Amino acid sequence: MPKTYTTKIIGYEFSELSEDIQRDWYTKDNECLDYDAEECFIKPLIEGFHEELTDEYGATDIEVNYDLSYGQGDGCSFTAFFDVDTLLSNLDFWQDLTDDLNSGLLEIDDIRVVRCGYSNHYCHENTCEVEIDWECNNEYRGEEFNRLQELVDAASTMITNEIRDKLRDLKRELYDSYEVATSFEAYQEFMAEHNNLKYTELGEIIPPDLIKDATIVDGVQLQLDFGIDVDADTDSLEIEIL
Repeated sequence: MPKTYTTKIIGYEFSELSEDIQRDWYTKDNECLDYDAEECFIKPLIEGFHEELTDEYGATDIEVNYDLSYGQGDGCSFTAFFDVDTLLSNLDFWQDLTDDLNSGLLEIDDIRVVRCGYSNHYCHENTCEVEIDWECNNEYRGEEFNRLQELVDAASTMITNEIRDKLRDLKRELYDSYEVATSFEAYQEFMAEHNNLKYTELGEIIPPDLIKDATIVDGVQLQLDFGIDVDADTDSLEIEIL
């Protein structure tokens, strides 16, 4: 004769598991956390940095590099082309060249951010700098060239220092966001909002197909008032639960 076998499975929400088991899952899911941090926190900051460079320098062909490995050479750098007219409108960079620019003694042809140093394996802010291409009026080239070159180099250094400050700020923002996004608390919050799996008490995932058609009975602990008279004869006390 056929027999029916009934199995009782006790399932737990992730938030109902012990903290030790939750931390075990947190460790296992590190790669997923890194991906979520990249997509939801890092990319928006990089996109915002692109917009800042475009607004302030008329930057095009921007390529940002970053390394958040907490190791030697970590940080941020970028390459780009800056719009000459946008940069020339910021007189702070050209205060010693204003008269020479206005008189046509020199002309700025190109301003760009390039990688620098002996090796480009690192990503920190000191691995990029500003280069300026310029032309001197041939009529005064012999007597004025060296003086103008020094002033152009000074402007290049000033712009380089400014963008490196911005890269240091970006590095701090990226690290802060990454640490928040990959924290245990963020993982618990994510699992509470998006995870529909059920677990055994020891943290093993219960296969969804195993319980998809199961009858669910919530465990409820009732607080019962037995109305015990402390002076009663407890040897003969009877309790009836209906």
